[in-house]
Amino acid sequence: MSRGRRDAEDLGREQQHRTTIGQARVDQVALNLSHSQAGTSHYANSMAETSHQDEDARSKISTYSYHTDADATKLLQDIDGRTINTLSDQYYLPSDDPEWTRLEKQHIAVVIGLGGLYPAKEEVQAVLKPQEGETKRILDLGCGTGTWAIEMAREYPHAEVIGVDLAPVPMDREAIPANYRFEIDNINLGLAHFHGQFDVIHIRLVGSGLKNFKDRMRDIHSCLKPGGIVLWIDADFDFYSTEKFEYHLPATDDNPGGSWTQRIGSEMRRACLKIGSDLHAMESALDAGLWQDPLIDSETCKIGSLYLPMGTWASHEDPGVAQLLKYVGALMRQDIIEGIKSMVPLLVKVGRSKNEVETWRKKLTEELTELKVHTVARFRLAWGRRIPVPKASSAQQGSVIRERSDSPSKVNYPWLYVYDTEEAALEQVEARNKQKASILPSMTS
Repeated sequence: MSRGRRDAEDLGREQQHRTTIGQARVDQVALNLSHSQAGTSHYANSMAETSHQDEDARSKISTYSYHTDADATKLLQDIDGRTINTLSDQYYLPSDDPEWTRLEKQHIAVVIGLGGLYPAKEEVQAVLKPQEGETKRILDLGCGTGTWAIEMAREYPHAEVIGVDLAPVPMDREAIPANYRFEIDNINLGLAHFHGQFDVIHIRLVGSGLKNFKDRMRDIHSCLKPGGIVLWIDADFDFYSTEKFEYHLPATDDNPGGSWTQRIGSEMRRACLKIGSDLHAMESALDAGLWQDPLIDSETCKIGSLYLPMGTWASHEDPGVAQLLKYVGALMRQDIIEGIKSMVPLLVKVGRSKNEVETWRKKLTEELTELKVHTVARFRLAWGRRIPVPKASSAQQGSVIRERSDSPSKVNYPWLYVYDTEEAALEQVEARNKQKASILPSMTS
């Protein structure tokens, strides 16, 4: 076996091991406690409870505390055999074992693609560098399984990390670092109780669940400390094909040779819009970058595209990179095939039948398994730092984003692209949109 192939497999095993340490467990524990509960538990109070607010303001915040499994079940409901949160009508994906397993695979694929837990590595490391007399704080909005936040808590043991989600997070109690907290919160209800508190804010794949995206973005950015950095990562509901990342039209009755993966992505976008998601605003805002945001220093802004193959078709002249692409492709294929099952409650809610969705799933599975179409998923990235950025860290602003090593022991993922200017960002949007067309059938067909 070549060294490159061994390195790729080692990287995959290492990430799988790190994820498994905090693997989902159905057994829920008291992570966000009320004041009375905190007195009898070793878990710390939530940051919302310890922030500087008067009692009136605190009573109106959108954080929900729970203490027992019975309390947690009030936040969940059974719909079409899947467990869905009760707090938001905009986010309609499940919170159950099959979904957590899917999200863990997706997490591994994204982390491999980024070369770590986050983009903008030098900036994040500079922001989180320990400083005497100051507590560094990290916020993970839409934390899902909690894996990213837990891994950040381990990587930065001097920082306080808080994970926020709509539903109880499944974690092994013994795997939770002392500097990690979890809160149940609906971002759409506002985050004023977090304003000005965080050095790093991470928001990954929550855009489909947000209303009034521009307001939500402003609210989230207001949670940064001056000089703090926000990291947006979200899905492109369009899919692309081959290493050239060309748009592939969706399969329909009039276009039977189209992509069933594309069809599923298009139906998912349409369903999200129908239940109130401000998805189009999210897509345009993140693709345009944060340069025009009045809270963000334009000199620190970047956008990026991370492309992940779906299926084991990708190749590369470097055997180690080829192996890495195939591993990521296998994870992403499982992600989308299982993801269709997770979409059933949402698609049924907007008028599709279970039989119809199952037909789509079978056709997509055949497409990705037989590699009839070389499909690529795109994740959109955008980041920047809140003004004013401290002068001491200004040297970091022009740093190279993609951390790459000349060491033969590190396999570099090849399909991560970062753009430094607003003009370059808009050029990429125009290039992607040239081939796109809306040819989906009506909901009644």
